[in-house]
Amino acid sequence: MEMTEEIQFFKEEVKKEITISRFEHSIRVAEIAFHLSEINGVSDPHLGYLAGVLHDITKQKQNSFHEEIFRRHSFEYSHLPQPAFHPHSAYFYIQEKYKNVPTEVLSAVKNHTLGGENLPLLDKILYVSDFLGSEFALRSNSYDIWMKKTEENLLYGILLKSKNTIEDLLEKNLEIHENTFKMHNETICQFSSST
Repeated sequence: MEMTEEIQFFKEEVKKEITISRFEHSIRVAEIAFHLSEINGVSDPHLGYLAGVLHDITKQKQNSFHEEIFRRHSFEYSHLPQPAFHPHSAYFYIQEKYKNVPTEVLSAVKNHTLGGENLPLLDKILYVSDFLGSEFALRSNSYDIWMKKTEENLLYGILLKSKNTIEDLLEKNLEIHENTFKMHNETICQFSSST
């Protein structure tokens, strides 16, 4: 199956799993990820698009769905905050239900919420695209500036998402996963030396 056929197939599959508004978010994220993949030299930008389409496939499932997948795969999830269940369950669900999804796409799906250290380029692109494709970002008067600066330097977009995530969790008095701090701190060091 060619990549464009594969993408169309997965669009139809994802539509069955999530609401229309969540699907529209996934398509926005896919388009941004494709664009940022082109800019940042990903060898096949369609991988970015596919990762965007798939990234929230299990987002609207019940906790019992996630927990059952984690048990089947002997995945220890007690360290994960509940909002980070879906990228990890999606990682397993996609592998169970579909064959031959590229490992780069699976990795990006798994890491799009919490981030982490030393992530591959596609993971970073999806991490940023998920934020830039959010309703929160789209409603911001700064959206065009955020997009332009991210196009100029992906590290800007990573810092933008990690900073917003950390601030939001602090405001809500919720736990901040160590991967988010690691992503933020690593990117600050890289950003400082690139500017």
